[in-house]
Amino acid sequence: DNNVEGEPEIECGPTSITVNFNTRNAFQGHVFVKGLYDQANCRNDEGGRQVAGIELAFDTCNVARTRSLNPKGIFVSTTVIISFHPQFVTKVDGAYRIECFYMEADKTVSADLEVSDLTTAFQTALVPMPVCKYEILDNGPTGEPVKFASVGQHV
Repeated sequence: DNNVEGEPEIECGPTSITVNFNTRNAFQGHVFVKGLYDQANCRNDEGGRQVAGIELAFDTCNVARTRSLNPKGIFVSTTVIISFHPQFVTKVDGAYRIECFYMEADKTVSADLEVSDLTTAFQTALVPMPVCKYEILDNGPTGEPVKFASVGQHV
């Protein structure tokens, strides 16, 4: 009978999470992400050693990233299954919730930066002066100009 010896070894890398399990006997099963056994890149079938593990890039296999405000940073997490038999579920199989926390560092970045003044473009245009013209028109704005009008005449 085989099983996990001690706690899993978790390595929180800059772009991936690696999980290794030390086993009592040579491992002949599978290590895979929960629910993704059918995806070859989310499963490790290597056997014959007393260490079983898997490396998961952050952007694969439903690895979750969750931002945290207090403490400030990002949690990267997934659930990994270690299955000791190549075909069957056994009583010594286990599911492990793996979580890495990447603390956000407060960094002040300063640099001397010179900004030149905006260049001013001078735009000129010759616009003719308006011509003002006042006329009294017979029967409203569409009528003919009149020189004389009588009281009561519609202009």
